[in-house]
Amino acid sequence: MIRPIAKWLMPGLAVILVSGLAGAQESPKPQMPSAAQEGASHAPTPMAPAPTLEAPKISPLAEKLLRRACGELSSADAFTFHAEIVFDQVLRHNVKLQFSGAADYAVQRPDGFAITYNSDLGAKDLWYNGNTLTIFDPPHMAYAAAPMPPTIDGMLESAAKYKLSIPLSDLAASDPCGISKDILFGVYVGVNDVEGTACDHLAFTEKSADWQVWLPHTGRPLPRKILINYRTQLGAPQWAAVLSDWKFPAKIPAAKFHASIPGKAIRIEFKKPEETKP
Repeated sequence: MIRPIAKWLMPGLAVILVSGLAGAQESPKPQMPSAAQEGASHAPTPMAPAPTLEAPKISPLAEKLLRRACGELSSADAFTFHAEIVFDQVLRHNVKLQFSGAADYAVQRPDGFAITYNSDLGAKDLWYNGNTLTIFDPPHMAYAAAPMPPTIDGMLESAAKYKLSIPLSDLAASDPCGISKDILFGVYVGVNDVEGTACDHLAFTEKSADWQVWLPHTGRPLPRKILINYRTQLGAPQWAAVLSDWKFPAKIPAAKFHASIPGKAIRIEFKKPEETKP
C-alpha cells in the first residue's frame, strides 16, 4: 500500500511507528525443577530452555482488515478519490517544515491512471494511457514522457527504473496488498477517529519505513487515512493523506488519461534508467 514519495511530486513521506510491535507476546517463563528432582542429586539441576512462542508477523485481525480493504480495491475496474496531504521537508540541522497539498486520482484498470496534484511547493499532472507515462510541471511549463508497458502494474515497475515512485500508486495496482511481503510486523491499534469517522487503525513496520492506515469501522473498507514515517532518512520526515470522495463509475472516459500539454511547454527527458551491471 505504500511507495516512497516521488521527488517530482513532493519532497517527503512517512507513518508513525508503534513501539513494541514485536513485543506482542512474551515467552513463557522457565520451569523450575521440582523438589523431588532437587533431592535426586547434590548438584543443582540446570533449567531446561523454555520454548519460545514467536509472535505472528502480522496480527490476524490487522491482516484480515488490510486484505479486506485490498480486496475491495482490486475488485473495482475503475475508481476515483481525493487526497488532502501534509508532508515534511527536512532542512539543514534537521530543521523540519510541514507543507500541504491536495491530489485527485483516477484509475481505470488495466491501463488508465491519472493524478492532478497541487501543493504549497508546486504542482504536477500525471497521465498514463497504456502506452505512455507523461508528467507535466505547470509552474515551470515543462514536461517529460516515456513509453511504458500496457498495464498499470507494468508501468509502475518501469517508472521505478526512472527513479519515479508515485505516492499511493499501490492503491491502483492489481494487488494492492502486494507490499505486505515487506512488512516485518503489523498490529491492530484500535478504533480511532479520522475527521468524524470511526476507523480501524492498523500499524505496520518495514525495514526503512513505518506506516499506518485507517479503515472505516463500518461500511466499505476504503482507506480513510494513510501516514508514513521514513525513520531511516535524515530527520525522519512524515507524509500523511486523508482520503475522501471515493467514487466507482462503470468506466472513466479515455480522455482523462491522455496528456493535455500547452503548446508553449518545454519537453525535457526523464533521467535515464541505470543499466544493470553484469
